[in-house]
Amino acid sequence: MYYNRLKKAANRKIGFMSILRNRFVFSSLRKRIMVFLTIGFVGCAILMASVSYNAIYTMQRDKIKTSMAVDLYQQTSKLNQMYNNMLQVTQQMTPEGTVGHLMESYVYAEDTYSQRLLSRDISYNIGLITFSNPAMQLVMYYNPASGQASYSNLPLRNDFTLQSLPNVAGTGELKYQSPHKSLCRFSDDQVISVTRTVEFSDGTQLVVYVEAKSDITTDMKSLTDSLNMPYTLVLTDTADKVAYSSNSTVIEAGESLALSEQSGMTSDYVWNRMSGDYGYGIALLLPVSFYNHELYTWKNHMYWILAIALLMMFMLTLVLRRLINRPFRLIEKEMRTFGKGYMGTRQYHTGIDEFDRIFDQFNIMKRQIQRLIVDVEQKEKRRHQLEIEKLAYQINPHFLMNTLNSVRWLAVMHKQEEIEKFVSSLIILLNYNLGRSEEKATFRSEIQVMRTYLELQQMRHDFEVKLDMEEGAYLDSPVARFILQPIVENAVCHGLDDNGRLEISVSSDETSQMVRIVIRDDGKGLSQETLALLQRDTPDQQQTGWGIGLRYVRSMLESFYGHKARMGIESTPNQGTTVTLSLPYLHSGKERAI
Repeated sequence: MYYNRLKKAANRKIGFMSILRNRFVFSSLRKRIMVFLTIGFVGCAILMASVSYNAIYTMQRDKIKTSMAVDLYQQTSKLNQMYNNMLQVTQQMTPEGTVGHLMESYVYAEDTYSQRLLSRDISYNIGLITFSNPAMQLVMYYNPASGQASYSNLPLRNDFTLQSLPNVAGTGELKYQSPHKSLCRFSDDQVISVTRTVEFSDGTQLVVYVEAKSDITTDMKSLTDSLNMPYTLVLTDTADKVAYSSNSTVIEAGESLALSEQSGMTSDYVWNRMSGDYGYGIALLLPVSFYNHELYTWKNHMYWILAIALLMMFMLTLVLRRLINRPFRLIEKEMRTFGKGYMGTRQYHTGIDEFDRIFDQFNIMKRQIQRLIVDVEQKEKRRHQLEIEKLAYQINPHFLMNTLNSVRWLAVMHKQEEIEKFVSSLIILLNYNLGRSEEKATFRSEIQVMRTYLELQQMRHDFEVKLDMEEGAYLDSPVARFILQPIVENAVCHGLDDNGRLEISVSSDETSQMVRIVIRDDGKGLSQETLALLQRDTPDQQQTGWGIGLRYVRSMLESFYGHKARMGIESTPNQGTTVTLSLPYLHSGKERAI
């Protein structure tokens, strides 16, 4: 039971893995191309989006922060300079200054004429100050006790109170005001001002008021229009309370704005902050939506780029499908018709060199197969014809052997011992040479067949044979069949004369494991041309007699021993010929099959 449960669980796992493999492994080339195109497109899109986003974000951040820092520095420098100029004016209106000294003299003047002259000089000097400083608009002494202005170069508003001034910095007798509406009755300009409390020697306390025209509103509008960035300039006092805001919709005067660092970002705006020379804080604010305006624009552009890229990928897919899918279908069709046996060739022009070459090679393969089929048919006919001839050749030796046996028994019946011996030897030779003998060829059997052949030839020719054979175990080792008789047959038929001599020696070398056979005759010998012709391995029309037999022996040695056996021929005209065989000493079972 436990084994069955394990087997079922393993089968379920294999089935699940097979489903996953069939679903997520694409064997179709078209599907793989689609997957690779999609992966490549998505990867390129992600890479392009990442690189461009980082580039846009970095450039935007650096550009905006740098621009904000520069603009803020310019506004801060301008305010510092204007406050410094106004401070110098107030310094002249103290008892130690030029105008203040005249005012001190006016206080102690006893007669009306002197007071009138001093009053004229005071007004003249105040006018001279405003004239030499075009940005200065209203300069005056103000008496807080009576609420009246003294020696003002311009008429004062009726509703003016000292407490209504938006102080942004300063302590004690000296205070600095953030941008506000001019106190001049006939001016609606935006100005910044400085107030300074001075006390004269008679105990009279007056407040020196100096205002100068401010271009903050114009500068902010110019920056907003040129950069398309709605900046908001904010001035804060020492308690981080907003004293002035160029855009009340972003932040209003009186609100708290605590900015501890030089720059930063909140959920609503990006800011850059500096401290003025006189203790006030000045900050430039930019809404986050405008700060990310280029990123939003980049996103919109990226959406369009991705949409266009998707469309191009879709069109590219259709083109690839037409370029690749159609030739593949043609190849599949050709394969199918070829599998049904149709060998005809067709010419296709797909417009793609690679596929056209495939079709050309396919047509070449068809023609080659057709030729192979024709060759196979011809070889089959030839093989059938050879089988018939083989049967005929088998029938003829069989008939010959039966006839020789009949002759042998006829000789026995008539007591013709010489004829009976001749025919018996001939039957033995024919059985061995035709391969009808079932025993394997050894050195002993080869030598015995050779001796039988020589005995037959000695019955016809008058020549002497001397056989020197070294006894040993090597005589029973395997050897190639029918290699000695062709050599001695050539010597008897083509080399020896009457009363000739044939010497045969067989010996073995146990050290080198080689068997050496030397067959020497004292006959006619061979010329150098004939000897060179016999050395050739390839057949030649001139190789008759000696050549045919030796070529057969070479073929048998090559088939049986490979390149281990050697056969050498030495011959001198009218002195004889010597054939030397050097054959490996093989053990039983290691010979090659022939």
